[in-house]
Amino acid sequence: MKTNKGFFLFTILGILGIYLYIPRIYQGYRTLNQLQDELKTTTAESKKLHQEMEDLSLQLDNFNNLYYVEKFARDHLGMKKKNETIYRVIYEEEQD
Repeated sequence: MKTNKGFFLFTILGILGIYLYIPRIYQGYRTLNQLQDELKTTTAESKKLHQEMEDLSLQLDNFNNLYYVEKFARDHLGMKKKNETIYRVIYEEEQD
């Protein structure tokens, strides 16, 4: 009779323990999934920023080259050399 009470008490405590810890285990699982998703997002963003940093570094290297400085000045700033004439072609819109 004593072993039946002990077994019964052990079973009840086991079920109660499982009942109390399942929500904590589930919450831990959800937190783990959220952190893994955040890690993936952060890793992708880091790769993107690293690529952008490499591109900017390449641009900086190009601006140390006189050819690219001249090209940028002509294309973006509309500058020209002394005694140089720039011709621009202006297209008229087609009329029906």
